[in-house]
Amino acid sequence: MSDTALDMGVGHLGWRFGIGICLIVCGYAGLALIPTVTGSDMSLGVKTALTGLLAIAPLLTKIAAVAVMGKEGFKLLKTYIFNHLGRLRPPETVSRERYRLGLALFVLSIVFGSLLPYFPGFFVDWSANETFWSLVSDLVLIASLLMLGGEFWNKLAALFSYDAKVAFPDEKTSLSAGRTQ
Repeated sequence: MSDTALDMGVGHLGWRFGIGICLIVCGYAGLALIPTVTGSDMSLGVKTALTGLLAIAPLLTKIAAVAVMGKEGFKLLKTYIFNHLGRLRPPETVSRERYRLGLALFVLSIVFGSLLPYFPGFFVDWSANETFWSLVSDLVLIASLLMLGGEFWNKLAALFSYDAKVAFPDEKTSLSAGRTQ
């Protein structure tokens, strides 16, 4: 892998890498035009066609970007993205208090996010600001997942593995561990 663009950097790829990045960004920026198209006074057929085209633009522009950048450029882009996203990874182990708070936020966001539409006005006036309360619920869910730490992510991933086994700590071990903390 010493002769790939990963070792040589962006300078080796030149203009192709820049055009590929612009294609990806423009594809996602096109999504912001969907409300403008649907709110315009064009005919329904034209609105539908434009909205559909703008909705699949990110996929199409990513395919075009990979074709322009080539295999080396796409590997370089993925490496840059995953290096920067890796810094956001939560710590593997967290304190008991942080875990309990994260778990409470996790459960509350799921419960409120699923029950509030059925009981408008019970806790808050959901129907007046549906988008706002949906965003609040989603942000609380994301914050709770970050608070729970890496071990919870492993537990969550085990839900999707058929061969995963549950191993509860025995009572003596958990009591002695609780005394040392």
